[in-house]
Formats: sequence, structure tokens, C-alpha cells
Amino acid sequence: MTRKHLLALLKSFIAQYDLDLQNAVYLLGGRASLMRLQRFRETLSAIKPKYQHLCRELHWLCDLLSLNMAGDISSDESGYFALIDPVDDVVWTICVLTDIAQGLSDDFDEFLETSEIVLSEVAA
Repeated sequence: MTRKHLLALLKSFIAQYDLDLQNAVYLLGGRASLMRLQRFRETLSAIKPKYQHLCRELHWLCDLLSLNMAGDISSDESGYFALIDPVDDVVWTICVLTDIAQGLSDDFDEFLETSEIVLSEVAA
């Protein structure tokens, strides 16, 4: 997979699920998380985004959507999570978004690992 292909997939995911992502992020993390998502979207539209930064933000999004942040009782995310009704349709949407985001995150990790191996071989 090429760098351009990964970026195109990520942009497509963010564009296709824009409202669902905003809603899920707001429900799970409040205004601060929503603002971080918006900065992430702005970074994607940069001419030459830094892939390590995109990967870090994608990991943050995966952690938020997969409720990794809700496990800490003292976190704001656990309070937001507690307000979501388990039978609400948004729970299913969050699950779908989590699966897609995790797949993209895995692709980014694999790409970055491969890039580091190639760079180290070239340097040697």
C-alpha cells in the first residue's frame, strides 16, 4: 500500500462518516474531543501531512471509539460514556466506526513499520 493510498483511505473515511464521527466523538469525549477531531480533519487537508502525526491522531480516535479511555473512572470520557443509553442506535454506529478506524490504524502501523525498515536498509 502506498502513502497516497493510505491518505486517500483516511480522507475517504473521515468524509464518508463525518457526521457520525462528530456525533460519536462528542458523545464519548465532549467538546474537547470534538475540537481535536476537527483539528485532525484540518491536518488531513494539509498539502503534506506528517504521517506520524496522522497515525497518532488515528490511534487517539480508535482509543476513544473503542472505549479504552472510558475505563479510567476519573476521566471525562467515562462520564460521557455513562450517559449513553446502551440500546441507542448510536452504539451500533460507534461499533462500526471503531472497526473501520482500527483497520485504518493497523494499515498505518504496518506502513510506518515497513517504511522504517526500508529506510534503515537504505542507510546501511
